[in-house]
Amino acid sequence: MLLRSFVVPTLFGGILTAWPPVAADTVRARADTSRARADTVREFRGVYETGFEVSWFHPCNAPSGDDTWWVTLTDAALRQRDSLAKMLKAAPARPGAAIVRWRGTVSPVMPMGAGHMGRGSRYMLVSEVISLRASDEAGCTTT
Repeated sequence: MLLRSFVVPTLFGGILTAWPPVAADTVRARADTSRARADTVREFRGVYETGFEVSWFHPCNAPSGDDTWWVTLTDAALRQRDSLAKMLKAAPARPGAAIVRWRGTVSPVMPMGAGHMGRGSRYMLVSEVISLRASDEAGCTTT
């Protein structure tokens, strides 16, 4: 009896919060509108680290505490990255690191962290790789 007095009002309350029903295309339109405002593709330059459980971008001139972003690349950007990486003649001074210039979308600062083990401050989706060259110790200070 005790369980029944708890389950029925909870189930009924859940049904009421879902009422009135919303058409699927209305929900999709709301999601597309909010996403369209948030998506701003910009060009970024910095140090890109890649490897096992590593996909970090350190943008040039980023403020301390917001200088490590978790990177995901679109399929086209992955092909561009791999193609440019094959053309590098010299081995980088820092294995798994490169100086990149690319275009992408960045999330707002994530208060609970981003990326592997929550070590980053933002997420980044790269849509186009413009240039990639071997990293050196100077990083962002070289052109």
